[in-house]
Amino acid sequence: MNKIQNSKFKIQKHFTSVSKYVKRFSNISILTQNYRPKLRTFYFLLVFLTFAFLFLTLPLAPVLAGPASTNFQLLDYGFGAGGTASSSSESFLLQGIAGEIETASPSSANFILGPGLTYTMQPNLPPAPQFTNPGSYYDKLKIIINSGGNSNDTTFAIGVSKDSFVSNVSYVQTDDTLGQSPVWQTYTAWNSGTGFLIIGLNPAQTYYARVAAKRGTFTQGAFGPMASAATIDSTFTFSVVTTSQSVPPFSVNLGELSPGSVITSSDQVTATISTNASNGGLIYINDTNSGLESNSAGNYVISSGTNDLDSLLEGYGAQGTSVTQTSGGPMEINSPYNGSGQNVGVLDTNKRQLADSSLAPVTSGQVSFSLKAKAKTTTPAAPDYSDILTLIGTGNF
Repeated sequence: MNKIQNSKFKIQKHFTSVSKYVKRFSNISILTQNYRPKLRTFYFLLVFLTFAFLFLTLPLAPVLAGPASTNFQLLDYGFGAGGTASSSSESFLLQGIAGEIETASPSSANFILGPGLTYTMQPNLPPAPQFTNPGSYYDKLKIIINSGGNSNDTTFAIGVSKDSFVSNVSYVQTDDTLGQSPVWQTYTAWNSGTGFLIIGLNPAQTYYARVAAKRGTFTQGAFGPMASAATIDSTFTFSVVTTSQSVPPFSVNLGELSPGSVITSSDQVTATISTNASNGGLIYINDTNSGLESNSAGNYVISSGTNDLDSLLEGYGAQGTSVTQTSGGPMEINSPYNGSGQNVGVLDTNKRQLADSSLAPVTSGQVSFSLKAKAKTTTPAAPDYSDILTLIGTGNF
């Protein structure tokens, strides 16, 4: 019985202790509520001082100086969020910049801004080429491209237009003619600073040229500024006179033919040609009768041939006497009309080349020739031996 009572006493005693502690905690809670505003302020100050200490004690990253004025300073030369220049493996290479504008092209009449990696990788824009007509050409123009400071592996294409690239656009080909597809060659292949002639152009036409550059794949730049040059009109003149006649119809008198003697006409025939044809001018000669023919003598013909009349009983032909030119050429008499002594060239119905300007343009290129004939003792006498000569001038355009 005493044990039981003692146990009850201990339990009551514990409960009494607990109630004391509860009372104490209640007092603490009341105390905390009274000091809560002050504790918040204390915690705020503690956090602030901690961050201030870290900020003052940690090393700061160096600030790089950049272009500046009184109003600004540029601290970074890059734009965007960053990127990579050479992420690669055996199978690929990645070049990229994150956060850049890639397609916009702010521009005016005098400039164009190409931001982003695409424009950064492109070659320099070639300046306007040197485009001229140094030889008064009617069918070709000279061009010298400007590399624009690009590297040696850069290739270039040359565009040519008749209407300032509005709709008519062609491209210089490897044979220096114009075609429909661009041809890309290095600065050296386009003959470097010496240039070359674009051929096959139209006379009296203004052309415009500009150049684009490309380095590697997918890096073609825009075509640069234009240059212009004009061909001149093609020219050709041809005239014929004799020593005693300046206007047609012309006649050349051989006089009386004495058997066994070579007779030379008193008048010479002179043909003059001027042309800017790239391959010069040509003069041809032919006749109607293939010799001197007489109707009254039964259509007898003193036949023409390429011969030395001194060694023949009978014959007829033409012999060149002189050539000259004001410029270009030079003019030259062609065989068989360039003989001397009594050697003559044949006159027949075939068009034969009498003279040319050596495959070059010529101004006032002249060739003169005389006619020679010889009769034999059995040649029928008649007053109407005659022939009709035709001279043809042409430009080799």
